[in-house]
Amino acid sequence: MTIILKGLRNWFGQALEYTLGNPGEGKFQPPPIGPQPYSDKPQKFHY
Repeated sequence: MTIILKGLRNWFGQALEYTLGNPGEGKFQPPPIGPQPYSDKPQKFHY
């Protein structure tokens, strides 16, 4: 029974680490969502 509980604890720890990420790597920054500021300069063609 103790072998099963140790295996379950190890499995749960790995699953939790995979889900939350490695805290030593820093914060995970998600990609920006929504409208982004316009950064290109439009070329004005006068005919």
